[in-house]
Amino acid sequence: MFYIPLKYEQTIKPTNDMKTLTKKLKQEWIEALRSGDYKQGQEWLHDDGKYCCLGVLQAIAGIAIDNVDLLINPCSRRSYVQNLPTKTQYKLAEMNDDGKSFKTIANWIGKNINPNN
Repeated sequence: MFYIPLKYEQTIKPTNDMKTLTKKLKQEWIEALRSGDYKQGQEWLHDDGKYCCLGVLQAIAGIAIDNVDLLINPCSRRSYVQNLPTKTQYKLAEMNDDGKSFKTIANWIGKNINPNN
């Protein structure tokens, strides 16, 4: 189950480093998840050489976020990736943290996320 550790909620700072999920970025994300280049981990975007599926998106999009930060800022509910709804990010984090493989997650992204540009 995906959760935000309470002790970190106060340390998360909004950034102007916003990215838009385009069709091209979506395809790059899917390819990165399927590539085997990223080791899968849980509960963090990136920690100790392992990534959450959203951490892979962070890496390929060039979004700089500390390991304790999340793609979703729980204080403002503002996403670091425009047009990727918070509800979708929670769903992806939950799938990742429940042990779904990157391949399964990539397939879900391909079928369920449709950027307009």
